[in-house]
Amino acid sequence: MERPVGVHVGAEVCRRGSLTVSTAGSQGVARVAKVTSSGVAAPTPPGTIKKTNDPAYLPATIPANTYRGQTTDVQSAAVQNFLVTHEGVSNDIVYGMTKALWTNLDQLVAAHSAARAIDIKHALDGMPLPLHPGAEKYYKEVGIIK
Repeated sequence: MERPVGVHVGAEVCRRGSLTVSTAGSQGVARVAKVTSSGVAAPTPPGTIKKTNDPAYLPATIPANTYRGQTTDVQSAAVQNFLVTHEGVSNDIVYGMTKALWTNLDQLVAAHSAARAIDIKHALDGMPLPLHPGAEKYYKEVGIIK
């Protein structure tokens, strides 16, 4: 029976052997890492992402050794994470938040190794919503938007 479940539940039922496939939110998710000794990271076949016809899904690579027993890179699908706000938040606040994120990326990397994959060149890939004017100002300032 197909039934969507959250990453926490998916990881647990996978660990118990009751689940065929589970997807997780990001590389190195602790609950996923806990079950990889009995499971494998299955690659996403080429072309599968395009078949979804959903720009939110992007090709990605899970680097070797992200999970116990995963000794090679695994081609996968990813969904970008975005900070979302409403148009009532001032341009200055959103500009400051966007700038703070990108100028303090080293702190995110220190908190979680998966943050090494965050690259401003891909910040707008799969963007599902219009940019807030404050964020747009920052991305123009750093040359991401012409």
